[in-house]
Amino acid sequence: MKTRIHFAPNYFYNPTHPLTIALIGVGGTGSLMLARLARIDHALRQTGHPGLHVTAYDSDRVEANNVGRQLYTRSDIGEYKVVNAVGKVNMAFGLQWEGIPMDAIPDGEDIRANIIISCVDNARFRMLLSRSLEFPHRGSEYRTMFYWMDIGNSRDTGQFVLGTLFDGERKMEREDFEMVDTLKNIVDFFPDLDAHDTPTLQGAGCAYSDKLNEQSLFINDVLVAHASDCLFRLLYHKQIQKHGAFVNLESGRVNSIGV
Repeated sequence: MKTRIHFAPNYFYNPTHPLTIALIGVGGTGSLMLARLARIDHALRQTGHPGLHVTAYDSDRVEANNVGRQLYTRSDIGEYKVVNAVGKVNMAFGLQWEGIPMDAIPDGEDIRANIIISCVDNARFRMLLSRSLEFPHRGSEYRTMFYWMDIGNSRDTGQFVLGTLFDGERKMEREDFEMVDTLKNIVDFFPDLDAHDTPTLQGAGCAYSDKLNEQSLFINDVLVAHASDCLFRLLYHKQIQKHGAFVNLESGRVNSIGV
């Protein structure tokens, strides 16, 4: 059986400017993902790559029950999450990334970027985003949409899926591998995704102890580690054999999604 491989689009091989990323949500998953993106940017720049430019969106402010579960401290309480998180990254890495203290609009021009990463617990938003991405923006290279990565979780389980937003027209088949151009997105795997918008799956408590009962302390960390590794392989090696994974902390299993 031939190895199935997905290759990055031609533009990713020699970009003329930083690849643009729209990061939607900087809570439990998004705040951790933002820090990983800064590390990816730094690593890419060491190889002569122009790196990344991230614009993050979130209207929430830091609350006491976010401390310890998300990448915030007690001194951050009351501040806009996205302004605080992006400011820390910019200071640490000398970047000029943008933090917008507003919720992203699923079909808005503000999320036109090479890669969209959604880290939200609202399935309805993800369904609306999916519909708007059926006709992804084409135009200037820094606003052309190529991929949508979604990361979601419940108490002890979660998944990330990297899907393509370009037409799968390239064909290549050799004796040692088979080229796969089109990657399914999260809604392709879960057409009834909005059925997951329930307190049982998303949690409804406000106290820190409630959150610990509703969600494992490290489920976000594990998901982000796998998702950011997938993204880095795509950007650095220009090819991937896995474009997602299902994680179960209780059983200790990680089931990868092959391309």
